[in-house]
Amino acid sequence: MTVKLPMRLAFGAAALLLGTALAVPAMAAETSFDQLKTAQKDQPGNWLTTYGNYESFSHSPLDEINKDNVKNLHLKFMYSIGGSQPASVGGVAPGQRATPLVRDGFMYVQNAWDVVNKIDVSSGTHAEGVWATDLGAQGTASKPGSVALLGKYVYYVSRAEMQLTKIDDETGDIVWQVDTHGPDNVAGAERATGGVLAVKNMIITSAAGPAMRAWIAAFSADDGHLLWRFYTVPGPGEAGHESWADDHNAYLTGGAGVWTTPSYDVDTNTLIFGTGEAQPWADPAFRPGDDLYSNSTVALDADTGKLKWYFQEVPQETWDYDTVNPKMLYDITYNGEDRKVVGTFSRNGFFYTIDRTNGAFVYGIPYRDPNWTKGLDPKTGKPLEYVAGSLTQDYAPGKTLKVGDKDSAQDVCPALPTATWWPPAYDPTKHIAYIQAIDACFNQSIDQHIDPKQTDLAGNPGMWGGGNFWKFDYDFPTAPGLIIAVDTQTGKKLQQIQTPYPTNSGLLSTAGGLLIGGNPDGELVAYDEDTMKPLWSFNVGTPIGAPPMAYKVGDKEYIAVVTGGSSGSGPKLAAYNASSQVVVFSLD
Repeated sequence: MTVKLPMRLAFGAAALLLGTALAVPAMAAETSFDQLKTAQKDQPGNWLTTYGNYESFSHSPLDEINKDNVKNLHLKFMYSIGGSQPASVGGVAPGQRATPLVRDGFMYVQNAWDVVNKIDVSSGTHAEGVWATDLGAQGTASKPGSVALLGKYVYYVSRAEMQLTKIDDETGDIVWQVDTHGPDNVAGAERATGGVLAVKNMIITSAAGPAMRAWIAAFSADDGHLLWRFYTVPGPGEAGHESWADDHNAYLTGGAGVWTTPSYDVDTNTLIFGTGEAQPWADPAFRPGDDLYSNSTVALDADTGKLKWYFQEVPQETWDYDTVNPKMLYDITYNGEDRKVVGTFSRNGFFYTIDRTNGAFVYGIPYRDPNWTKGLDPKTGKPLEYVAGSLTQDYAPGKTLKVGDKDSAQDVCPALPTATWWPPAYDPTKHIAYIQAIDACFNQSIDQHIDPKQTDLAGNPGMWGGGNFWKFDYDFPTAPGLIIAVDTQTGKKLQQIQTPYPTNSGLLSTAGGLLIGGNPDGELVAYDEDTMKPLWSFNVGTPIGAPPMAYKVGDKEYIAVVTGGSSGSGPKLAAYNASSQVVVFSLD
């Protein structure tokens, strides 16, 4: 539902806009598919997709703000986007994880209650609200990603209701809404956990959640009708279904969630994305076999949704080692051979490089300190302990979780949230990829097998993890964070620095030689890309859990970030409150 108020607000600081669509129109420009394909080459001052380009670099080609002058960066203006209130009295405020898009001086950003804002930032000195459209969310949504721009419209999908919405860019009016729920999943299980992506005349969205088969789908940008849907857990008659070798249809609750916005290879018309763990991850006996296509990088034909290739990292894993970190698409010369590859930081502690034309393994290196395996097979990329065709897998001694064995899965490294949904950054001139990580290990145990008859979402043991039978602990609240750099050409870890708190905002690299990221204590920090030394910081007074981005208006560059992320549960951060704003910085 959209509520309109006859008002236009301009604030140099914060302007609270919630549940409204402002009535004063701003003439809408069009965003074409051609513009999206060459966004950062032809329009370096705009930020038109979640990660800046289809290749998911999270890199800005702007260099006005650089490591020589960043010390002069200062706060320019702030704008409140609302959405920091909890779902109920005494509840926890949702973490704001949105990435703003900017086109020709207008910013588009959603909040955690699925209110989409259009903001005029063309003055460079303050922000003016153009409209704010409430999609009618009934619950809060700590959801990464962004809206999508295509033609004269803005597209977004609500997290809990999973309503794909087409919004008129000029007025903020809702043109249509369509239900994207998968037809075979339990009510309440699915969540639209990533943003949306515009490709050709399609809007790509996806789902994840407990006790369901995850999927990714394409809907018509014209009228919203479903074009195709690909399930990441194959059903009967589909390739890969034999990898679910149970007798109770475990595939129906198999998980393999698509948590983040996919990348798009323009040259081959291929969508490339990562999937989450097989569910329940803590009871592998419930799901014997390799459990395709969980823990995999997957490539689909964008027009048809047909599978092109996949690369599974850990068949039948038991640690919730998603590989949903955004997939970076770039070219390298490795061992004297030119390769078109996809690079990905997996939760399991390895950085994988895969040939994006066919899914062949190129190399994998530990960017953390994984002890769940002795290493990767240099030919296949599978863990050295993997036994093809086996219904069960046993990786490094004592690390694979086993039901009823309290000595299994102890001191497993890295901890399961090492690097998850937050975007890495890739500098295409230096061929270096950067990632935030959490410096922690963890323990887990499960007392008894999952009962297939108790897999609902109404108080019985759930399928996410091990339900009421599963336990785990790790020192995440007090663990430090890490920022790690990897040379993608050589496959070598270059350096690593420690941050005071676990960081999960995501990173931005720039042509000015900067690497910028946020912390849960509210500190936005700019590092020298080469030395990783901090050059500048500013504390916004509220946690940052969203990635910074860069844009240009006229001849001036700006850095923007959404604040109001989750503070975490560490004792030093417990008193921090979430305040959801777009905070913008410039040199003057």
